[in-house]
Amino acid sequence: MGIFNGYILVSDMDGTLLNDKRIISDEDKKSIQYFMDNGGLFTIATGRMLPAASRFARELNLSLPIILYNGSKVYDYSNEEVIKEYFLEEERKDVINKILNTRNDVGIEVYSEENIYIFKDCTYTKRFTGKGYNVIYDIDEDVWKKRWTKILVVGDKNVLDEMEEEFKEKYDSEIPIRSGYNFLEVVPRYTSKGHALKDLINNYNLNDLKIVTVGDNMNDKELIEEAHYGFVVDNGNEKLKDRTNYIAPSNNENPITYIVKFIEKI
Repeated sequence: MGIFNGYILVSDMDGTLLNDKRIISDEDKKSIQYFMDNGGLFTIATGRMLPAASRFARELNLSLPIILYNGSKVYDYSNEEVIKEYFLEEERKDVINKILNTRNDVGIEVYSEENIYIFKDCTYTKRFTGKGYNVIYDIDEDVWKKRWTKILVVGDKNVLDEMEEEFKEKYDSEIPIRSGYNFLEVVPRYTSKGHALKDLINNYNLNDLKIVTVGDNMNDKELIEEAHYGFVVDNGNEKLKDRTNYIAPSNNENPITYIVKFIEKI
């Protein structure tokens, strides 16, 4: 039996596993491999869509399915199979029209069937240019008949701060997920990384394992609350850091290596 038998480690990607150069450090790669080689199970929980996460999942040769879209999809790369998937409730799609009628200072994106539909363009929606994603600007009525994974509102931090405060009252029946300074997400009800982790654990009969998680933003809150040891990286959201007893070094200082060493000493 390996020294990490009985542990599952789940990491957020952006701002956590990925450093500011948008790569996984060599030291953290070695630590993840060391963890898995010695009996530990490792996977990623991200707000990213499937194409945006696939390279990293394959690079790490993950031992478990990956959590995508902040919990809306659980996907098994080894078998190219969707394990769980949730879709936005039909009546909540009207969030888009409410925002279009009241704001001209944000961009609006819809994610459906691994496509990105740009309902309203802005500086932040241009981040996909030249990266190979299927981004659709010419939107017709058929998009409303599709199943939506999430709506993403993008904009300046101060604008989204204001929208976040009034979102439930003005735009939707649910509180949105703040996945970054410039990102505000409308996801299916009861969806979170923590809920998806429960699905993963139940589906693979992993209930006896000790759960270790790490993240940096409020979309990681339920993931961290679900863990026996829930870490927040030092560069993380201050509100989230206040919710945990475990702080890891910043995303530029090999946080996964720190956590693996922590587990080794338990």
